[in-house]
Amino acid sequence: MTRAPAKLKVTTPNDLQIVMMRAFDAPRRLMWDAMTKPDLLRRWMFCPPGWAWAECEVDVRVGGRFRWAWNGPDGRLALSISGEHREVPPPARIVHTERMEMGPGAGAGGAAECGGGEPGGVLVTLELAEQGGQTQLTMTISCPTKHVRDAMLASGMEHGVEAGYQQLDAILAEQSRR
Repeated sequence: MTRAPAKLKVTTPNDLQIVMMRAFDAPRRLMWDAMTKPDLLRRWMFCPPGWAWAECEVDVRVGGRFRWAWNGPDGRLALSISGEHREVPPPARIVHTERMEMGPGAGAGGAAECGGGEPGGVLVTLELAEQGGQTQLTMTISCPTKHVRDAMLASGMEHGVEAGYQQLDAILAEQSRR
């Protein structure tokens, strides 16, 4: 009998970081694929109701770039997240820069960006550790300022992250049965 993975745990170890941790009932190789393959990313990464994927490009190598973009209910660009990979030792770790930009399709609030005006935005370190058939995901978001970290926390992003991870649970269960 497998035990259900724990829900997302969010901590702030210091004034500049957010750490999100969650266990998944799947081997690390499946988690790696889910984090790096566009067809799988599109299936699990949270998309608010009425929004649709517009772009999902991923070049998983050092120096490779990625861009994820969604259109809002009106069909216009609502959100894009982009960056560059700095470290990619498969299947254990991905380190990349990340810049988020809200577009006109996001509704109230309009065009905005997250990353504190820094050229690289935030630095995200994703680590995958397997033990006993489960994979522990640890995502550390290093922000340029406390203000940026606090704004990210105030956005309620953990709800969207957990919603996506719940979809990922189902996909991983399906993949594991193959």
